[in-house]
Amino acid sequence: MLGEVVTVQSVFMFVSEIRGACIKKGFGKMVRKEKKRLKDRFHIGRRGSTAKTGQPLRRYMLVLSVVSFAMFLRFYDQRVDPYNSTILAFSYQYGFVSRGLVGTVYQFVNKITPFNMISYQMVMRFTLVITLLFHLLLFYFFWVCLRRCKEQYLQNLEYVILFCALLTVSMFFSRRNFGRLDIYMLALSLVAALILMKERPGWITWLVIPISALGVMVHQGYVFMYLNVILVLLIYKALSAEGKRKRYYLLLAGASFVVASALFLWFELFSHGNGAVIYDEIVTMAGKLSYKGQYHDTLIAHEILGEDLTVQEWPMHLENFIETPIFLFLISPYIVLGVKLMRGIIAQAGTRVEKWKYRIVALGAVTMLPMFVLKVDYGRWFFAVIMYYAVILLVLTAMGDKIVETQLFGLMVRVKEKYSWSMLLLFYPVYFMPFWDVHICVLLKNISNPLNEAYFHIW
Repeated sequence: MLGEVVTVQSVFMFVSEIRGACIKKGFGKMVRKEKKRLKDRFHIGRRGSTAKTGQPLRRYMLVLSVVSFAMFLRFYDQRVDPYNSTILAFSYQYGFVSRGLVGTVYQFVNKITPFNMISYQMVMRFTLVITLLFHLLLFYFFWVCLRRCKEQYLQNLEYVILFCALLTVSMFFSRRNFGRLDIYMLALSLVAALILMKERPGWITWLVIPISALGVMVHQGYVFMYLNVILVLLIYKALSAEGKRKRYYLLLAGASFVVASALFLWFELFSHGNGAVIYDEIVTMAGKLSYKGQYHDTLIAHEILGEDLTVQEWPMHLENFIETPIFLFLISPYIVLGVKLMRGIIAQAGTRVEKWKYRIVALGAVTMLPMFVLKVDYGRWFFAVIMYYAVILLVLTAMGDKIVETQLFGLMVRVKEKYSWSMLLLFYPVYFMPFWDVHICVLLKNISNPLNEAYFHIW
């Protein structure tokens, strides 16, 4: 039940400051202005404010943390795969090499701390710390979104956040993706999303350009996987503004795209020239950082020597082609709901510019198509698509987009009213967790492997 939040201290301060304002100003208009300001300051008479929802939100975040910890205990395997430990051997001491940023940071930490970081045990600890810090950032992002959400929509938004938390915890604490560079890329896009939630542009908004650059320096796949979050939000804000502010956001979007694209072309085409010279050093370092010295030689060959892996990866593509139709069929209820949501949002938009704004939001994940065509880690690709829509919807809700709020939460209410089993839609995705890499998930592996053994004999 909503009511006024009034404490003895706030009332005393309210009356004292009103009296002082009356004496000082001496006329009614300024008194009314001062009264409104002080009401906002002390949360008096405010409905749906953070003063009312703060305690329930803290309880919700506590429950979310407990559930996430349970997921951590379920999926944490205390192991960093050779692929994810080998990447720490890449650093800029060998030149401006592909995927060298995280390894550079790791080896810098080795230099400034009294610990010897060049061992698999320290890789384990470093990866665990980084993964925990990422989830602190993620939970802060959730907290900001909840604090900015209208009170009548909070419960439905909490369902969306629970889904995201389960998805990310299971993904990044499981063995296949524990230490994967995706965690750094997603973290950078979350930081950019928090910056762009601000209603008015400021100097901090310019940070989206270096953030875009850092993302590509972590992994050139950032251009397709998570840069879309930044670009779509910038274009959304540009099409929501007028005049100088519109040009400002378009400039930021253009600069972010150009910088990211230039770095992508460098790493893909020009960063392998010195590969043969540094190959042995990187192999030696990768062996020291990996479990029992078992580094990932294919990764080094591709990123350092620039070898083409198309022929080697073709059987994995065939595996993808078997699993993908099955996966899309199994998640078809969510695809149908997602299409209905986006159609409703676009239909409610009033002007042509608004319709284009929401079309761009709806099609933002199309940037993933080159990854599906050229690369084989379909589990990671599908995870990135899901996280794009989750992050964008959370940010637009936090920014108070009335059309998105009406359509998203209206759809959730209609589904709950129409289908008695609707809560199963919240728990059904658990069957697909955690998302893997070449195999989309364990469930799809257990389906595709028997099919392969019986009929296809591909792998």
